[in-house]
Amino acid sequence: MARKKPILLPLSGVSDASGDLTLKTKPMGAGGLLCVQLISVRNDDTASCLAHIGVERAGLVSYLETIVMTTAGYTYPYYHPIWVPSDYRVVVKFASAGNKKACYAVVFGYLDPSGEG
Repeated sequence: MARKKPILLPLSGVSDASGDLTLKTKPMGAGGLLCVQLISVRNDDTASCLAHIGVERAGLVSYLETIVMTTAGYTYPYYHPIWVPSDYRVVVKFASAGNKKACYAVVFGYLDPSGEG
């Protein structure tokens, strides 16, 4: 049995003029499995923002949850587990974040190189 490796993936960026920003993890190594246990999202400047959490494969995104962010500077957690195969990525899309606002997401879990979960 392969050893599971804890992983912390910080993501950040600045929204465009429309107030949108999409953050993505890099694809994992071939045959591995990313087991996401927590995703936290934050926008320091905008009190009314949406964070859409999903997975992407070959440019096609499937959103799993939308977090309604009502307080600027507050970190909102998403605790539902997500198993992300090696050819997928985690996606967090911030909508209505405001023009040129910094947004942050942190993906925490473990990498299982055997792909067994």
